[in-house]
Amino acid sequence: GNRADLQRTYGNQALILQDWGRLDEAMALHKKQETICQELGDRAGLQRAYGNQAVILQAWGRLDEAMALHKKKETICQDLGNRAGLAYCYSNWGLLARELNDPAGSSEKLALALAIFTELKMPRERDAVLSWMKR
Repeated sequence: GNRADLQRTYGNQALILQDWGRLDEAMALHKKQETICQELGDRAGLQRAYGNQAVILQAWGRLDEAMALHKKKETICQDLGNRAGLAYCYSNWGLLARELNDPAGSSEKLALALAIFTELKMPRERDAVLSWMKR
């Protein structure tokens, strides 16, 4: 009966399925996670669900839908003051903008992600963004 833990479990299972390339199954679990988060008013969980769904949508070539979810995630992260979530949003958004042939948007979002990851002392994430910026 613990819906909060259930949505986290769905999200964790979905991430494993994503790593295994089972995107349809992962998306179904992220959607379940999203529904529970909306029912509970869990905006932190909701932004995670949106971000992970956006990554899958991008892999499927559904770029406009992915962008819409990144914008929703950005708003929630800003409202909550979630700097790490915002940095992940911007890094994924930057890669999506590149795919959409928006080099200025890509550079802007990757620079924002880099600044936040640097500020938060997240070297692995910072270095990943640096490598994407050099490409």
